Amino acid sequence: MRIGWRNLWRNPRRTALTVLALGLGLALLLISLGLLDGSREHDIANHVRLGAGHVVVQAKGYQDTRSQTLLLPAWVFSATQEALRTMSHHYSVQGVSPRLLASGLLRSAAGTSRVSIFAVNPEAEKSLSLIPQRMIEGAYLREDQPPGVVIVTELARKLAVRVGSKVVLMTQAVQQPESATTERTGGEIQSTLVRVVGIFRSGVQTVDAHVIHLPLSMAQASLGVPNQVTQVAIFLARESDSPLVVNHLQTQLAAVPAEVLTWQESLPWLAQLFWLNDAFSYVTNGILLVMVGLGVLNTLLMAVLERRYEFGVCAALGLRPGQLARMVVCESLVLTVLSLALGLMLGLGVHKYFATSGLDLRWLSYLNFPDAWVVLDPILYSRLSPQRVVWSAGVVFMMAAVMSLYPAFKATQSKLSDAQREF
Repeated sequence: MRIGWRNLWRNPRRTALTVLALGLGLALLLISLGLLDGSREHDIANHVRLGAGHVVVQAKGYQDTRSQTLLLPAWVFSATQEALRTMSHHYSVQGVSPRLLASGLLRSAAGTSRVSIFAVNPEAEKSLSLIPQRMIEGAYLREDQPPGVVIVTELARKLAVRVGSKVVLMTQAVQQPESATTERTGGEIQSTLVRVVGIFRSGVQTVDAHVIHLPLSMAQASLGVPNQVTQVAIFLARESDSPLVVNHLQTQLAAVPAEVLTWQESLPWLAQLFWLNDAFSYVTNGILLVMVGLGVLNTLLMAVLERRYEFGVCAALGLRPGQLARMVVCESLVLTVLSLALGLMLGLGVHKYFATSGLDLRWLSYLNFPDAWVVLDPILYSRLSPQRVVWSAGVVFMMAAVMSLYPAFKATQSKLSDAQREF
């Protein structure tokens, strides 16, 4: 180890360049993982706040059929709130909101369009959903004002309406399974005259195409389902607590004919999208590490080949091949430790800056990008857990250790006759 340490500083420029290359590789890995995790956390928070939340309680079978007749009685909402209050991680729960989901037609003087009805409790939704923060005209629903409708910009353009315009909402009353007749006739068509009180844009195409928000009481009356809801959405401070909340609710609501799902189960397409994104990022980071590792391997190998005379003399003085290999491996490990120290300082320093100030992407709004860049938060914050740091440092250390084996093997092949010819 002592000889290996001295050998490193016989050529300080080469040592410094090697440490810098490996250290920058670790720093880039940490920065990339931090921004990846931060972006993932940000995207999950945005999508679940636009959808059913981190955890959703809904009637059994609704996830597969999406049938409007599969509803929950109002007391399930109260039971869910009570169950969450008895949970050990109750401090992680940000809020609970009942929702009624249905479909209908929205008609104006300019035309008619199919819409997806999202009936909510306005006061609860203001602190939980992203829609109240995405209003571009008018205001969101309020309990102290006459019932109205909040629509998306694309729908407002299609129907040629603005804030204050009157539209007709046509819905079909939900026919309960127990009241179905032998003819299987559907419910009556209900027409409700409502006023547009706000226009929003979420930045998500599936939402901005045809979603409207209504007060829960108004939608229940139109659909003929008083005191019933489709889902109970639960929002958490930490996405990682979702499985714990699901397990607790499944135990507490075992007697209720309902299913409790995490956001990965209720939004499988979103989970698959994040999985593909993570896989692509890991492949990119792997390629980066391989390139850095090959550069380090090339440097170590050149250093060994340039020292054939030295190794030959060491062999002549009695150093066995195994001892020569250990000396080269020790040089590589010391080099790796120095690189890890540099990489951790650089990577964690940049991560701390991005975690507090964020990576500002507002300059992208000047390019020809979709409207989502204008609506969604353009500042990306880094999130890096201690496990990520340990994993990254361990991967770089193992890679450098493996890369040192071939130069060490080459050192064991040094012979005194070769060293004499080199001299």
